[in-house]
Amino acid sequence: MVDGRQQPQLDPLPDDAAPPPVQPGPPPVPPGPLPGMSGAPAPAPGQPSAKLPVGSLVVRCLVLGIVAVLLVLGFLALPYAAVDSPPRDFNYAPVRYLELGAWLNVYDTKMSVWGRAYSQGLGPLIALVVWAAVAGTALLVALVPRYRTREPWWTVLAFALAVAAVFGAMVASPSNDTILLRSAAGYLTVLAAHTLLVFTCPLKSRRRRPR
Repeated sequence: MVDGRQQPQLDPLPDDAAPPPVQPGPPPVPPGPLPGMSGAPAPAPGQPSAKLPVGSLVVRCLVLGIVAVLLVLGFLALPYAAVDSPPRDFNYAPVRYLELGAWLNVYDTKMSVWGRAYSQGLGPLIALVVWAAVAGTALLVALVPRYRTREPWWTVLAFALAVAAVFGAMVASPSNDTILLRSAAGYLTVLAAHTLLVFTCPLKSRRRRPR
């Protein structure tokens, strides 16, 4: 319509005017959890969810238990070495690990510094540290969901520690560079326990992340 000054005026919209049509589209996606809040993301379509490796965990725990028993036998129960006290008569007497340290303080066997330290208390300490590292690594990899598809980098460190313990025990053998000592069942049991720890470390089941 036009008023007296010839200026057009627009009529207001009626009260029952319909809103503009909404274009069809995909439903809104709910926002994910905020940073710092708990909540695991759902697996991508077609990607299987990581399951708890019950069988592998049971086997590793069983082997770790066997290793603990072997270490107790090797360091506490079985004869660790056979000694031939001077004057030498080639009649070797069995000696346990706890007794070997005091025997080494009396006689000069030409054993290396590492061998003496290992035979005088360092051996059980190394075995305990390596056992705890491998056991903790195996439990974390099996029980933490994000480690079931890709093991953390420190599994390599635990594996290297177990391998180093094996070589350290081999170098510290009572029969290495000595004239009065021979290895006995206890030392061989300790060496076997360290070898089992190497194979118990969860390193060979690594998987690649999906791209």
